[in-house]
Amino acid sequence: MNDIILPMKVHAVKLEYRRLMLENMPHGHFAVKKGVWNVVITYDPDQPKYNTRYPRTLYVSSKLGRKYTEIINNYLKIKSEYELLLASWKSLYNVAPPRIRFPIKQFSDPHGMNNDFFNRQPEHCGKYIPDNPTESEFGELKSKNELMGADILKLMDIPFKYETKVTFVETNETINPDYLINFYEIDRCAYLEILGMNDKGDYSMRTASKINGFSRSGYRPGREVIYVLLYDKANFDRDYFVSQVLSAFNDMIPDSALVWDTKPVYSIKAPSSDESWGNPTLGDSTAPAC
Repeated sequence: MNDIILPMKVHAVKLEYRRLMLENMPHGHFAVKKGVWNVVITYDPDQPKYNTRYPRTLYVSSKLGRKYTEIINNYLKIKSEYELLLASWKSLYNVAPPRIRFPIKQFSDPHGMNNDFFNRQPEHCGKYIPDNPTESEFGELKSKNELMGADILKLMDIPFKYETKVTFVETNETINPDYLINFYEIDRCAYLEILGMNDKGDYSMRTASKINGFSRSGYRPGREVIYVLLYDKANFDRDYFVSQVLSAFNDMIPDSALVWDTKPVYSIKAPSSDESWGNPTLGDSTAPAC
């Protein structure tokens, strides 16, 4: 997360979410033996005989080894995230992180905007093509400000989809919001709009129409839709963008979801950090079509 400081509730949720993931997934590491890469499984909830004393060692190139390579690689990624979040928590607070009551229940979710909703939505549905589109790892974007927003969302580990589609029944209008972002730890997503260039009359009219459509169709600011107002289109305000996103995330976590305990919950069933040798990455799933 670099220099981004998470709000306390967001920090606690991310930490506990990963702790529980680690407790319920296979553990292991990678090692080279006689010049060949091996994946070493030290714990598997479905295989009680695997443990640190009697681990299962497989060639990475074998059929079962390829399966475990993906699993253990994901485990090492989650473990690294957990350790960074925990170190950050200890540097900020003098109390142990709270337990979290998962799943987190929302006060209201009128549009059913959960993880399943996010996964079903196609992206890149916008029809308008600018004269000079911005090329990026996320595909063609319409502006450099959208690219900066996408880069920050990636940095914050917030999955997003670009220009999905939403229809406002109240105004009989279909738009393509800049992003649909996924707060997957709390089973929640929200539209995110970067609003700038308000010095242009036609753009200002479209912005006003868009905000009106969201409002009349029951999309609440800071809940189902997050607005980032760029008062100076030439200077993207990174800190403001981050604060808008994380404030909304934090507000979606009810205080009742946090259970403070006097006993630390730092430990996880994991091998020591010197056993972690990184290796292959996970593949992406096929996205739905517009």
